[in-house]
Amino acid sequence: MLRHVVMFRFREEAPPDARDSVEAGLADLPSEIEEIESYRFGADLGLRDGNFDYCLVADFADEEAFARYVDHPAHQRFIAERLAPVVAERVSVQYTV
Repeated sequence: MLRHVVMFRFREEAPPDARDSVEAGLADLPSEIEEIESYRFGADLGLRDGNFDYCLVADFADEEAFARYVDHPAHQRFIAERLAPVVAERVSVQYTV
């Protein structure tokens, strides 16, 4: 199993509802992309300075399933329409579980 972890830092000028829009978009993806086996996400609790604002943890059967997710039109649409306009910084890692 492959785990994909992504963290986002929102732009300072992002509208107040940006997180809600990102969260709504993420909530839709598992029903549109069958390769997603587990999909959890949420906003940082603000317990430590310097943390990223938002995190996503997703599981896939293997590298091929992950590649199909990355290229899936629903995922690409989510990035272009909801994520790219409001995210200042993104980091990710993939590892075997």
